[in-house]
Amino acid sequence: MQLRERNRGSSPMIGLTPLIDVVFILLIFFMLASSFLDWKGFEMSVAITDGQSTHQSDVRPVTIDVNANGALSLNGEAVSLSGLAQTLLRDHARAPVRLRPVNGANLQHLITVMDALGRGGVTDVDLVE
Repeated sequence: MQLRERNRGSSPMIGLTPLIDVVFILLIFFMLASSFLDWKGFEMSVAITDGQSTHQSDVRPVTIDVNANGALSLNGEAVSLSGLAQTLLRDHARAPVRLRPVNGANLQHLITVMDALGRGGVTDVDLVE
């Protein structure tokens, strides 16, 4: 008995239908497995003022200047972000904090400073122009 070879000159065709099915199954799996409600965030109330005092206390407010390159200064003296909250709590315990962008500071730098202050326990933060 003589067997003949099929499709001797042509290469076998790869079907795209199983590939599309697998992609849709993976899409449905990841849509069901992911959670869109667990966003990480922090709660902070920020009052935007024009720089004039809004606090009625005798404690002098502390001003933090945020530069365009992310450099910080606390009442005119350079300070690092890592020690900012500890310095405020140690040296200026009940003083209100004013966060002021200078020289075209990036919004991300302001958010980073606010986040560090919030995690460090500083709650009274005002954003001034």
